[in-house]
Amino acid sequence: MDSYANQDLDISLIKQFLCCAPLIKMDFTALDYCGFSLDIQKQVLDNTINNDLIKQYPIKTSYQKAFLKLFMQKIEDSGNEIHEDLYAAYCRLVSLSDEESVHYRHFLIDNETSRYITLKENINLISEGTTGLCSWQGALALSKWCAENKEQFYRKNVLELGCGIGLTGMSVIITCSPKQYIFSDCHPMVLDVLCENIKLNFLPNKRCELLRINASERTPKLKLQLKYEQSDVQVMDLKWEDINKRLSEDLSQPDVIIAADILYESSMFDLLISELKCLLTPSNYAIFAATIRNENTISLFLKHLGNYNLAFEECNSPKSTISIQSIDAPVQILKIFQKV
Repeated sequence: MDSYANQDLDISLIKQFLCCAPLIKMDFTALDYCGFSLDIQKQVLDNTINNDLIKQYPIKTSYQKAFLKLFMQKIEDSGNEIHEDLYAAYCRLVSLSDEESVHYRHFLIDNETSRYITLKENINLISEGTTGLCSWQGALALSKWCAENKEQFYRKNVLELGCGIGLTGMSVIITCSPKQYIFSDCHPMVLDVLCENIKLNFLPNKRCELLRINASERTPKLKLQLKYEQSDVQVMDLKWEDINKRLSEDLSQPDVIIAADILYESSMFDLLISELKCLLTPSNYAIFAATIRNENTISLFLKHLGNYNLAFEECNSPKSTISIQSIDAPVQILKIFQKV
C-alpha cells in the first residue's frame, strides 16, 4: 500500500513523535500494515523530523536521532530500501550537539483542526528543585478527561492548583471555553515558563487580547492576564497556605478546582486538604488526576479527605491517551466534594 492516506496512521505516529512518547512504546503497527515504501518513508520524515513545527520549536535532538535510527531499523527489518533523505536527515542530526537545557513538546488536542499545544520544557524531570518544569502523565490524562466532559467547564470559573507549565489549563481553555481560568503555582521559574507558554500558544490568535503582564502593586500575585476568545485567563502566584487568606482578598470562589499529579508528597496532604476545604462549597467540587506510582500514598490522601469531612468518587478514566513517561502507571480521576 503506497499511499499514506490513512489519517489514523498519520495522526497516531505524528502525535507520538511530537510529544516525545517513549520510543520503547512507539507504535509502528499501522506502518507495518501499510509497508515501508520510499513514498511512505518520505511522508513520515516530512511529518516528523522535517515538520515545520519541529523546525521552529525543536524537540530534543537526542530524541529525534533515536527516533530516526529506530525508524530506519524498522525499514531494514522489513526488507525495504531506506530513502536517501532519511540518511541525510540523520547525518544532519548527528552533527548537532545534544547539550540542551530546554526543548519543546507538542500535544495534539483537536484531531479535526490539527490544533497543537506547544510547551517549552526543561530537559530534566527534576530541575531547580521542582518537577513542575516538564509535563507529566496526569496532566495529559486530565486534559483528555476535561475535553470528554467539557460541559462541566463551559462558562465556569476554574482554578487549577499546581498547574506546572500549562498543558492541562491551555487544553481546557481551548476545548471547554470556561468563563475564567486561573493557573496557579508558587515556583518562580515554573511561573515564568508558564507565562512564556501561554503567550506562545495564545497571543498569535487574533481573538486574544493581552491585558496585563507582570505583577503590579495592586495585584502583586497576578503575573499575567489575557482574554482568549471568551475566557478570562490569569496566572497567579499562589501558595496553598495562602488560599484562605486570598479568598478573603482577591480570589473568587471557583466553580471547579482541578489539579494533576500533585499527590506525591504525603507530608503536604494536611495543608493541601485544609486549604481545599476552604475552596469547596456545597455547590462546587474538585477534579484531581493522580498517577498511581504508590498505592499507599493515594490511599493515605483519600483517608485524609474523610478527616476533613470531604468525600470523593472515582470518575471514569479518559479514553486511551499517549504515554509520555517510560514507566507505566495508571491515572486515577477523582471528584472531591463536601459531604452532605
